[in-house]
Amino acid sequence: MKAKYLFIAVAVVSLFSACNRDEKSLFDQSAAERSQLALDNAQKMLVAHDSWEMLYFANRESRGYNVVVKFFSNGKVIASAQNALTTKNQLVTDSSTWVLRNDYGPIISFDTYNKVLHAWADPQEDGDGYLGDYEFLILEANANRIMLKGKKHSAYIILRPMPKMEIADYFKTCNSQLSKYFGNDAIMTLYQGGNAYYLHNGASGIFTLTAVGKPVPEVDPVIYPICPTLDGFVVCYAFNSTLYMDRGSVMEHLFTLTGDKFVGEGGSTISAGDLSTLFMTYISNNKGWKADLTASTGTFADAASAFTEALVAQSKDSKAKLSSVAITYSGTELIGKYVLRVKFEYKKNGQGTKQNITADYVIALKSQNGNIGLTYLEPASDLATTWYNQFPEMGALINTVMHTFTLSAVDQLNPTKGLSLNTSATSIVVSGNGNLK
Repeated sequence: MKAKYLFIAVAVVSLFSACNRDEKSLFDQSAAERSQLALDNAQKMLVAHDSWEMLYFANRESRGYNVVVKFFSNGKVIASAQNALTTKNQLVTDSSTWVLRNDYGPIISFDTYNKVLHAWADPQEDGDGYLGDYEFLILEANANRIMLKGKKHSAYIILRPMPKMEIADYFKTCNSQLSKYFGNDAIMTLYQGGNAYYLHNGASGIFTLTAVGKPVPEVDPVIYPICPTLDGFVVCYAFNSTLYMDRGSVMEHLFTLTGDKFVGEGGSTISAGDLSTLFMTYISNNKGWKADLTASTGTFADAASAFTEALVAQSKDSKAKLSSVAITYSGTELIGKYVLRVKFEYKKNGQGTKQNITADYVIALKSQNGNIGLTYLEPASDLATTWYNQFPEMGALINTVMHTFTLSAVDQLNPTKGLSLNTSATSIVVSGNGNLK
């Protein structure tokens, strides 16, 4: 029994000794020593790579811009940029100096003027300029990423290792990325934490976020500035699963292009999403879808050709043609109505001034089980009635569109560049430019 109690006593003493050693290891450094370690680590990281890709959000309410920087251990820094805002689309390179110091945390200061880096902090004519900074708190520093926050205006910077390539090629690629991914008013879908959100206006460099199926609010929309990279894009405010409440709780800044979607650091994805919902939302936002008469095939293409032939024969104009067929939404004279808009042009009896005719036909649209169903209702005007009665080919053309279609995207990353409405008999290729005026 005595041996048992002796063993327990030894164990307790050993436990407290271990705790004391841990506590000592935690607190045996002064605040000054810990700050110096942070500065030493930042110094090591900054000069570890030949150069860095700098994604600069000078104003956290506007898009980010690309800069390339190279840090030297002797305190020299070389920066390059090419953008419409600060360099007038010219490739500009300048050198200056940088220094690390402690000010309630590690600080990097670009302490002599650099026309690339200081352009964001210059006051400009309005006294404020772009609200950038030249002194930054170092929030994070490792071999793969360094994150900085402006000391005065909270400008935000992410640094990533720069691949070996010509700087001019880097800017050329990055400057085209947003238009490539999000041009033509593309609407992307963010999937995160079991929720889905729509991301609008990516080509502007500022995502506007809405719930799926909801329009962009006119007042105080939730925005997420972004900056393109070679392999995707970086978002200024980290996306997280409570997007309307706190924009920074999940550090998911980087989205990398992987196949036909962007994958975030935490596993969230951004893609075209459900095409039928996107199809309806795009029309409701008064954008519309316009048929590509040369790319469409099957019964729709045949009906379009037959209508053109009838138009040529009736007008005696060999140049008469069907201009476009568009599916759109009217919020004006046909409030709350979807419209099939048929536009064509000809010269009466082949002579005189060219006539441009727009005939609108009211249709019903329904998104069902991931498909799109179209139903013909009525002509939208007396003119449309006249053309419907005068040309059986007009009715035949409309009938080829009145079906339930499956949807596929010509470009998964930017579905508004082209969707294909498919049945067993036809394929109608549409793109997002058939909007009513």
